[in-house]
Amino acid sequence: MLTNSNGYTDFVNSVDSTTSISTQSVRLGAEDINGTQFTATTASGLTFSFTLFGNDNQATIVIDKSNLTRITDYFYYDTLNDSLWLGAYSTTDENCIFFIKNAKEITGETHYSTPCTLSGLSIYPNAQYTAFAASGTELYIAYTNDGTSYLQRAKIEGQNDSFTITTIGNPQSTQDMGVDGQITDIVIHYDGYVYVLVSQNGEKYVTDAYLTNESTNTLYSRGAILRLYSTSNGFKVSAKTGWTESARTIYTKGTAPTNLINSSTTNKTAIEFLKNFKSGVSLYIPNYSQRNSHFYGPRRFVAIKPKELTIADSGANLMLPDYDKQKTGGFFKHNRIINVDLYKFAIDSNSVVDLNSISFVAASINTTIGFSTDGYTDAKEEDE
Repeated sequence: MLTNSNGYTDFVNSVDSTTSISTQSVRLGAEDINGTQFTATTASGLTFSFTLFGNDNQATIVIDKSNLTRITDYFYYDTLNDSLWLGAYSTTDENCIFFIKNAKEITGETHYSTPCTLSGLSIYPNAQYTAFAASGTELYIAYTNDGTSYLQRAKIEGQNDSFTITTIGNPQSTQDMGVDGQITDIVIHYDGYVYVLVSQNGEKYVTDAYLTNESTNTLYSRGAILRLYSTSNGFKVSAKTGWTESARTIYTKGTAPTNLINSSTTNKTAIEFLKNFKSGVSLYIPNYSQRNSHFYGPRRFVAIKPKELTIADSGANLMLPDYDKQKTGGFFKHNRIINVDLYKFAIDSNSVVDLNSISFVAASINTTIGFSTDGYTDAKEEDE
């Protein structure tokens, strides 16, 4: 199941460079162990609602409570227990996370009016809850608060209107786990481990934005998959892969000739902007040679298998111009599907498929890096 930057979702059996998304509806979804495909949408108003679609039928699940918002990745299918979960949280009540369990068993309109009760897990008013995973009594939930992303393990008991959630240990930030950025997806796997995707893009914590002002001197397009195991007081990281640990620096080189500066207003504006980077821009972005072993920004698990996980990865790389060599710069977007081999716990370099028709996230730059003028050569990413 693929979801693009506009939130449109489509189910595909395989991918190649021409794969596109045809379903024009803003939904998330999953396929159960019987091959039934489910998607869900959300709506806000006097009441917050999920609308669930499956087997071409529609069932509306209404939560009779105001001031709720969806968890960013609000859809989770528990393959171990064949159970479908939907998640929301209160923006005003510090004791309200709302989960619907076994949503796929609902055949008609059902109302849930009482939120779950919690023990030791507070909802932060300014936090954004980004992802969760639930299997049996195990719950992992991720949230971003004051620019830092956290993961909390908890025990969940009961169903729908009578949930009780009790935290296990303290939350850990992505920095605590040896990476940085935002947690974008979580899965509790058949093998007993919990796998977590972390993505860091743009200017530190400005999700999906790249080089939005001339004062920027560090850009990020990196990520990792973490493998966790549970402990008596929470969880620990046993391994990570795909992470770009250190930065490299690129520069605007040389001096633009007068004829280039005067060739167009667009070029003149771009050249003035790029002067700011003669002292360099630090990139926490994989080198071209690392593109098949490192992430640009993992977004979501799109297929879960016993021996491997398939992941949608999205980000961008940057080159700056070298005027003396008459070489333009370039802004290179990456939207691709990759497999992680769970035995080796590494990206399978032979599995990387670049997609030309799908953008998983919005990626933009506020100047014309790759301007085209007579005598200048367009940069290619492998030129780095």
